[in-house]
Amino acid sequence: MKAAVLHGPRDLRIEEREVPASRRGHVMVEVKACGICFTDYAAYSGRRKNYDPPVVLGHEFSGVVKERGKGVTNFQVGDEVVVSPTVNCGECRSCRIGMPHYCENGIIIGGDGQPTFYDGAFAQYTSVPESALYEKPTDLSFEEAALTEPLGGSYKGMVEKSELKVGEDVVIIGVGSMGNLLTQVADAAGAGKLVAIDISDFKLEYAANSGADYVLNAKEVEDLRSAVYEIIPEGPHVVFEAAGVLEADRQAMELARKGTRVNMFGTITEGTISVSPQRIHFNEINVDASYNVTPRAMIKSLKLMEEGLVDPGSLITHRFPLEETGKALEFMEEEERVKIMVKP
Repeated sequence: MKAAVLHGPRDLRIEEREVPASRRGHVMVEVKACGICFTDYAAYSGRRKNYDPPVVLGHEFSGVVKERGKGVTNFQVGDEVVVSPTVNCGECRSCRIGMPHYCENGIIIGGDGQPTFYDGAFAQYTSVPESALYEKPTDLSFEEAALTEPLGGSYKGMVEKSELKVGEDVVIIGVGSMGNLLTQVADAAGAGKLVAIDISDFKLEYAANSGADYVLNAKEVEDLRSAVYEIIPEGPHVVFEAAGVLEADRQAMELARKGTRVNMFGTITEGTISVSPQRIHFNEINVDASYNVTPRAMIKSLKLMEEGLVDPGSLITHRFPLEETGKALEFMEEEERVKIMVKP
């Protein structure tokens, strides 16, 4: 089979590899679509170095079961499936207290953040544990289904962690693919005034189509706080940082008023910002974050798509064949893109 193998920063090679065997409890999945996440780009560009090359990245994917290992009982050859990149043991303390995404024996498929790494889906085939599989709804395309994990992460952050309530006003800073998914979730959850902020008019146009009531280009606004408070005079109930840069984290804290819930959702690289504990205390600002997905979030994500409450497929702007995975990763640097798909 062909696989896009990362040997180091910007050293991605299309190689011929043996098709992975389906050992006990595993299935071999023929990959049909795989989205590119910023964590993939961070590894490719050298911003993220916590991996041991050579590796196959790609963790947002869907496909078809081509082979079953011994002990597999719930899926058959030919089943169309979605794959969760995060696999938990169900037995450690983290799993038993309801935090399976922090599993002490966890596996990550093509991504980041778990003790054990399995090669991912920038390949024609990959082998995954049966417990990573979810049935793909028949009405969803493989591309839409590949976005189950990032949508699940957005649902988990907006609904489970920030506990958005109907009618609450929301500000989302950064509307790339994740910010747009957050916008769709907030809109579906009944947000009141929904404000999207970015420095790209291209992405803001997508945010408006995703449900944002107001869009602000931060480069064209002299005072961002004043601009937001002109729209929401009492200030936002919820502020989401989804840009992945420290300046957005600073802006998120600046926009908070008494009782605002701030979610540091996007920044995964090192760095610090200055905050006032006194201001947090006297204004009861609730600073939170959301990391990774859980099985519950994956199921909720599939339900949101199946019921037509969100439309992640509308965010796909570019598609590349497997042979052009390197070009696809380079394209992450372009302003006029939202979600990029690799099609093996």
